[in-house]
Amino acid sequence: MLRLQAFSIPDYNPVTFPSSCVIPKSLHLLRQSVSFPTTRTRLRPLPIVRICSTSLAGDFGGGIGMSGFYVVELKVRDYELDQYGVVNNAVYASYCQHGLYELLERVGMSADAVARTGEAFALSELSLKFIAPLKSGDKFVIKVRMTNSSAARVYFDNFIFKLPNLEPILEAKATTVWLDKDYRPVRIPSEVTSKFVQFCRHKESKCVVHNGVGARSLRF
Repeated sequence: MLRLQAFSIPDYNPVTFPSSCVIPKSLHLLRQSVSFPTTRTRLRPLPIVRICSTSLAGDFGGGIGMSGFYVVELKVRDYELDQYGVVNNAVYASYCQHGLYELLERVGMSADAVARTGEAFALSELSLKFIAPLKSGDKFVIKVRMTNSSAARVYFDNFIFKLPNLEPILEAKATTVWLDKDYRPVRIPSEVTSKFVQFCRHKESKCVVHNGVGARSLRF
């Protein structure tokens, strides 16, 4: 038979804590207040940048050039050959100068007219790189363009291609200089630089071939 036994529980004595350890009934959390400015920060406007094209008329100091070519078509003559039956090396310099004069006339400038004033627009440097020969009766084109310029000098590239397949024949670089009556380099006159600038602005995209009879376009 199950017997139940009663146990006596001693009296409960409450435990007292010191007042410094008493936890208050309501907790007040300390929170640092953050203040924000009431006025909005004004952003500084960026400066307006205007892109303008610099006028080059009257001054070559900044340098100008052509992206396109002026093209002249010629044919080899018998008297231009050497003892090996090909065009003499010295003749190529004349080809390049011929193409340069044609370009100058297209610009509106005549070397003969300049010479009559006592001044000169002269060739000061010419470097030639020979790639392949030309023979009697060959037809070819001279491609010339102005690549850069300074106050007294203008720089040109020349290329010669044999027709009809445009086989590379020659590469050349030329430097021209404006000379006064004492043959000293001087600044190119403003009226001449203006003609170059106008030509580069309006004609550089056109490729014109002059063959002595007329002009026709040629695409490379």
